[in-house]
Amino acid sequence: MYLKEFKVNDKLCEFNIELTKEYLKNYYKSCGMNIEQYDYVYPTELATLSLKFFLETYPIPEGSIHTSQVIEIYNPINIDSKLKCQAFLSSSKEIRGRKIIVIKTDYFNNGDILATSSGTLLVPLT
Repeated sequence: MYLKEFKVNDKLCEFNIELTKEYLKNYYKSCGMNIEQYDYVYPTELATLSLKFFLETYPIPEGSIHTSQVIEIYNPINIDSKLKCQAFLSSSKEIRGRKIIVIKTDYFNNGDILATSSGTLLVPLT
């Protein structure tokens, strides 16, 4: 069963992300946005990138669904920032033959928390 070795509130992993202008150009372009008009990282790109890093560490089983993503920005995150990310198991429940898992990620720069996101995954029990 997915993440069975962890209890709620356990830290799952830590990773670092670099939100370079060069990397973000493609994201902004795909959204029809001109990166030159922005000084800060768009919140959905932060959540998408951190989910990518998490799933590289803990790939979800076949038949899983990513159902939602919520992000709260406490302080603007500059383009070209380097962030330390910590992912935690926020919730894990079995309902109707599936496991509903919420992964909470905190984003830090120089020890200050800049944002938090929560992603919900539906995974098979087998």
